[in-house]
Amino acid sequence: MKTYEEVADKVGLKGRRKELYVRYMRERWGYEEELQVRTGYAQEWAERFLDGVEFLASDSDGKKILYRLYREVYSHE
Repeated sequence: MKTYEEVADKVGLKGRRKELYVRYMRERWGYEEELQVRTGYAQEWAERFLDGVEFLASDSDGKKILYRLYREVYSHE
C-alpha cells in the first residue's frame, strides 16, 4: 500500500467517511503520504475515522481542519 485511499479501503472506510479521512490526511500529511502509510500511522488514523473518534484524537490544528471538512462534505444535505 502506498496511498491513503488504499488504507481507507483496507480498514473499511466508505463514502463520506472515506472522503473525510483522505482529505484530512492529505491536508495534514500529504507531503509524506507514502511514509505515513508505510509506518502504519495512516492506518491508525483510518481506524480513528472508522471508530468515529477523529475529533478526540486531533490537536487544535487538526480539529480546525476537521470542522471545515465536515462543513464542506456535509453541506449538500
